[in-house]
Amino acid sequence: MTNNKITYRPIRRLLIANRGEIAVRIHRTAHRMGITTIGLTTPAEPETVADEPAFIHGSSLAETYLNADAIISLALRHGADAIHPGYGFLSENARFAEKTEQAGLLFIGPSASAIDQMGHKITAREIAASHNVPITQSLQGSVEELLAKSTSLPYPLLIKAAAGGGGKGMVKINHPDDLVEKLPQTAREAANYFGDGTIYVEQYIENPHHIEVQVLGDQHGHLVHLFERECSIQRRYQKIIEEAPSVNITPEKRQELTRDALRLCKAIGYYNAGTVEFLMDDAGHHYFLEMNTRLQVEHPVTESITGLDMVEHQLNIAMGLPLPFGQDDLAIHGHAIESRIYAEDPLHDFRPAPGHVAHVQWPSGDLARTDTWFSQAVDIRPDFDPMMAKIITHAPTREGAIAKQIKALEQTQLTGSINNIHYLSTVYHSNVFLEGRTTTGFCERHNYQPDLLIHPEIIAVAALLHRLLHKPKGDVVWHQLGFWRVAQSTALEVNNETFNIEWQAKGSSIQIVINHKNRYIIDDARLNTSQLFFSVAGEPFVLNWVFIPGEPLILESRPQVWTIQPVRVNPGNNASKNANQSASQIKAPIPGKIIEVRVQPGDLIAAGDSLVILEAMKMENHLNALHGGIVTKVLTSVGQQVKANDILIDIENSN
Repeated sequence: MTNNKITYRPIRRLLIANRGEIAVRIHRTAHRMGITTIGLTTPAEPETVADEPAFIHGSSLAETYLNADAIISLALRHGADAIHPGYGFLSENARFAEKTEQAGLLFIGPSASAIDQMGHKITAREIAASHNVPITQSLQGSVEELLAKSTSLPYPLLIKAAAGGGGKGMVKINHPDDLVEKLPQTAREAANYFGDGTIYVEQYIENPHHIEVQVLGDQHGHLVHLFERECSIQRRYQKIIEEAPSVNITPEKRQELTRDALRLCKAIGYYNAGTVEFLMDDAGHHYFLEMNTRLQVEHPVTESITGLDMVEHQLNIAMGLPLPFGQDDLAIHGHAIESRIYAEDPLHDFRPAPGHVAHVQWPSGDLARTDTWFSQAVDIRPDFDPMMAKIITHAPTREGAIAKQIKALEQTQLTGSINNIHYLSTVYHSNVFLEGRTTTGFCERHNYQPDLLIHPEIIAVAALLHRLLHKPKGDVVWHQLGFWRVAQSTALEVNNETFNIEWQAKGSSIQIVINHKNRYIIDDARLNTSQLFFSVAGEPFVLNWVFIPGEPLILESRPQVWTIQPVRVNPGNNASKNANQSASQIKAPIPGKIIEVRVQPGDLIAAGDSLVILEAMKMENHLNALHGGIVTKVLTSVGQQVKANDILIDIENSN
C-alpha cells in the first residue's frame, strides 16, 4: 500500500559504518552522486577511501565496528545525514537501525521492524509459514530440550543460530551422538558472533541448490524482484562462487520463487534492498531458508545482468524517492559470475591464512570488475573475515562469463598470500560446473588436485638461483658464475625448514647439492621483474617472486607460497630444526585468539584429540594431537592472542 506521508530528505553527507571492499563500493557510488563520504578509521586501520576520516578509538570489534553508540555519535559530530551499514557488523542490527533513526539520521536499509522480524530465524520461519511460503521441519528450545526432541526429525540435521547469517553458526549433524558436543559449541559461537546464543535444529536437505531472490522496494509500497542468483558452491555454508541467473531455474520455477519472495516481503512491509534465500531439492521443491535484510556480498552479479546500481537505489529509497521502474521494465541481460578471493589455505582444509601480501595485480578492467579494498602490499589481519576481493565477469552467455573468469583469475597476482585462487580455477574447469550441475555438496565432492606440488628442496634450489641472479646487469645465472669451479655453500630457511646448499658450475649447467646428499642439475635459469624460470634435469619450473631488501624472499607457485631467509649459523655445523625430539609441540598455525584449552599438564591424550580451540577470521580452529602422549606443559590460556608458530602445548610422545 502506498505511503503518502513519505517526504524527501536529501543526503549530502554519508557515514560508511564498515570497512574493506564494501566501504570502497559505497564510496564510489555516493561520490558519483555528489554525496560526501565519511569513513571509519581505527588505530589498527588508520586509512580510508572516503572523503573524510572519522576516527573511532578502540582495539576490538566491540569497541569499533560493532560500537553502535560511538558510530552514531561520530556521524552526528561529522554532520552526516545518513549511515550506510554495508554488510556484516551492524548491518542487520535492528537496535542500530532504530537508534540511527532516533538520532535524526537516515538508515540506509529497511525498517528496524523488518530487520527484527527477519533477523531472528525462528520468527522468520513462522512468518513464512503463515503466508504459505514452504519451510523445512524444525525444532526449537534449550540445548537440553533439543537433545530430548531430536529423535522426532530424520537425520541428517542442521543446527543453526537463530540470530545467525553469513554461513556462521551452522553445523551439520549426521548421528545423534554428535549433538552432545555440537549443540553447546554452536550456541557458544552464536553468542560470540551475534550476541544471541539461541539455536534451533532443522531437517537437512541433501545436496540442494541454493537459490536466492534479490528484492528492491521503496517507501511508497512499490516492490520488485531482480531475478535470482545461484549460490550453491559453498564451504562450511559460506559462498565462494555466485552466478546470475541460475542455469537450473526454468521460467516457471522463477515465477514461483519470486512470487514467494515478494509475498514474504509484502507481509512485513519491506523496503530497500534485501534477499530472500531458498533451498531447492532434486525434485524441484523449494523451501524458505532465510532473509538477509541488507545488501549481499554477491550483489554485483545482479547489477551486471540488470544494469542497475543497487547502492544508488538504496540511497534514493532512503531519501524517500520512489522506484523509477516497475517489474515489467526489468529483464535479464546475459550472464554474470562472481569469485570470492579468500585468504585461506586449500591444502590444509581451507583454514584461514592471514599474512602479508607483498605484490598485487588485479585483472584488467575490460575483462572483469574487481571489488576490493587494496591495490598494493598489505597485511591481511586475523581479526576480520578472510575475503580479500570479489572478481565479477559478465558476458552474453554463461560460457563467455566462465571463459572471462578463468582469464581474470590467471591475471590476478597476490604474491605472498596463501589464497583460494588456484582452487577456484579448478572449479571453473570441472565438468560438473561447466554443465551447471552444482549443488551445495559440490565442494565436498570436488577432487581438488593441484597441478604440481613442488618439493621444498626445489624451492631451496630456486632461492639460491634468485640470490645469484638478483644482481644488476645479469639476467642469466651463467653471467654471475663466470668460470667458478670451486664449490660454494650457504644455508637457507624455507618456511622455517633449514637446507644446507652447495653449488658449482659444470659446463653450461650448475650443480646444486642439498643437505649433502641430493644432487640437482640446473639449466636455463632466468629472472625477470616478477618471475623466476629454470629447469631441473629438463623439467621446467616457473615461480613468482617478491623481494624487498632487508625482508625475506617470497616465492610462489599456486597454491603454494614459501618464505625464504638466510640461516645465521655455520652451515657445516647446523643442527636440523626437524631433528627427532622426545617431546612434540602443538603450535598456532595462524595468528588468533585462544577461546578454549581442553588439557592440563599430566593429561594422557590420544591421536586426534582436540587440545586447543583457536579463533581466527571468525572461525573456530580445533588444534588436534598428531599422536598419543602425555601433556607436559600448557603454555597458553583462554583469551590470549597468539602469533603464528607460537608454542601452545608440549607433549611427551608415548612411544
